[in-house]
Amino acid sequence: MVLIGMIGLIVLGLVAFGWWTIGFPRRRMWGGVLLLGVALLFSPLLLVVSGERFGFDGVIAGLVGLSCVIGGGFFFLTLGWTGRPQKIRKVRTLSEDPDLF
Repeated sequence: MVLIGMIGLIVLGLVAFGWWTIGFPRRRMWGGVLLLGVALLFSPLLLVVSGERFGFDGVIAGLVGLSCVIGGGFFFLTLGWTGRPQKIRKVRTLSEDPDLF
């Protein structure tokens, strides 16, 4: 029951983070990078602690939670990258500027 609660809290945190970043692509990108960094840095500790406490079921729940965090990190990183403002270049044409040539 504790393991299901752990995974539920991870998913709930990702949903809350998604709501908090609506309209802020830079915040989404930094959040995705931070999620990936924390997940890759602390994943061995998470798996060892959950395995020691709950056995094989803890390792499985830790891997599921880890995949949720890594998937959320990549999701928010790509969502923020595609949502950032693009630099639009003004192209001058003959119809707008007849003195161009």
